[in-house]
Amino acid sequence: MEHSRRNLFNYMNDGVGTMDRISELPEVIIHHILSFLSTKAVAKTSLLSKRWKSFTLSFPVLDFDEDYFQDIPKNEMHLQYYNWRIDYMPFRPKYPEFSTREDLMHFVNKSILKFYEQKICIDTFKLQVSFTNTEKALVDKWIELAVENCVKVLEVSVRMKNRMKYILPQIDFSANTITVLKLTGCKLEHPINLKNTINFYSLKELSLRRVYVVEEMLQNLISCCPSIEHLTLIYCLGLKKFQALKPLKYFCIYPEVGLQSVYVEGSSFRYLRYDHPTGRLGEIKVNACQNLRELYLVSASITDQWLYDLNTKMPHLHSLTLHSCDKLEKVHISSHSLKSFTLIGCHKLREAEIDTPNLQDFIIAIGAKKSFPKLSFKSAPLQTTVKFYLHGGLNTDWFLELREFLEKPIQIMTLTLNGQATCNLEEFIPTTPYDLELLKLHVSSSPTSYSDFVDGLLLTCHPKTLLVTSNSDSNKNFAKYLCGRLLHREDSNCCCSTGIQCWLHGLKNVIIEKFGGNGVEMPLDQDTLFDELDKEKEIHFNLLW
Repeated sequence: MEHSRRNLFNYMNDGVGTMDRISELPEVIIHHILSFLSTKAVAKTSLLSKRWKSFTLSFPVLDFDEDYFQDIPKNEMHLQYYNWRIDYMPFRPKYPEFSTREDLMHFVNKSILKFYEQKICIDTFKLQVSFTNTEKALVDKWIELAVENCVKVLEVSVRMKNRMKYILPQIDFSANTITVLKLTGCKLEHPINLKNTINFYSLKELSLRRVYVVEEMLQNLISCCPSIEHLTLIYCLGLKKFQALKPLKYFCIYPEVGLQSVYVEGSSFRYLRYDHPTGRLGEIKVNACQNLRELYLVSASITDQWLYDLNTKMPHLHSLTLHSCDKLEKVHISSHSLKSFTLIGCHKLREAEIDTPNLQDFIIAIGAKKSFPKLSFKSAPLQTTVKFYLHGGLNTDWFLELREFLEKPIQIMTLTLNGQATCNLEEFIPTTPYDLELLKLHVSSSPTSYSDFVDGLLLTCHPKTLLVTSNSDSNKNFAKYLCGRLLHREDSNCCCSTGIQCWLHGLKNVIIEKFGGNGVEMPLDQDTLFDELDKEKEIHFNLLW
């Protein structure tokens, strides 16, 4: 998205002739073009000409984020993203014209008053600001004016001094033009006259992050939104139990510690994500969701039997992710519709039987020191891509277990290693390496383990194509090591004394290519190879065994 925004702005700024032609377009089209730009880029367009300044002044998207106007150190940027974790902080000015928070608030007030006085409808109003209790009335006023100006998208993210929760104005509940409502750091209280006050007839998406709301209030709110399809709840306080029912299609919840259970039911659901904090299992019950397409569960207390019944309960499921579901031990999953299946950190899992004839991607992430779970594919197609994400240390036993796993009909495999590898060639049982079509490697480990890792892997399988992306220092270093070892394989010490056929002796030829940004294949020679590795390209090793 950011790339397309840059291209669009560069195109608009690419010459007077181009600008003149765009300026002749109707205002509604110009506003549509501006909607693809960032707030900063929109502000820059006002400098192009008087006509463009008029376009920006009437642009119905008001986006006020105090972080845009502050000089925030890079090491604090990630904290700003999780703004609900940060208390009210002193204003750190970035621009002379906004030397204090009061200057910024005056600018916001002036901007929204202009739209109100000129009776210009506001399409989007985004506000992220810190304020004190004495400034609350001003924030109330902005939201009320946005509602009166028929706002469609309303996003309010606030931080109050002493970590107080901002209570939304009552008028907000009668905003029948709002289609998207996103709140962070607020508190939702019951309107005085509930039935006559809540009027969210157009609301389709509701997102609450770090909002205090009790279940009764939330259920009443949703019941007054006949068009709602998307509901997101992230670390909301005040909830002990919650039921998600139709007409919702998309439901995403990150439960706070106090939330004891979640119940989801309805044929309308298409996407469900339950992301409980790891370390303890949370209770979720899913019933009558026969049209569900995507299911993502983190630290859910589901059982082997629950997974066994999955095909009957969710016959149209396309994507399933199970993360840290530590009640799973010996599972059987059967599904004709499943295309993507991911297992991450299910530490008690010992065995998995997978009967999925249309599976395209299988991803498993485990601690490398943990025993390799016994995986059985009954009907996976040859084109299934298997991805391993490994954390910890690999040893000879792991490579032997990998070889046993590769007895399954697998053609494409991705292996991501974050750790070390030790491989004792004398412990290898002589076996025929598995012929693999494509092997992708991402390696973040010490250079001292490169040799053992490559030996163990290429004694286990013989890929026709080996792909390494030099997109990080660790991947780049590993790619350089691999290039050097493959290009100078004749100079390598023979390991036949171990009684194991050295993989170097079985390798007849190597052709090394890189893929440029345009996807064009280009042969590499030894003189230019290492220079190319510094340009974040994909390096393909075509191996002839």
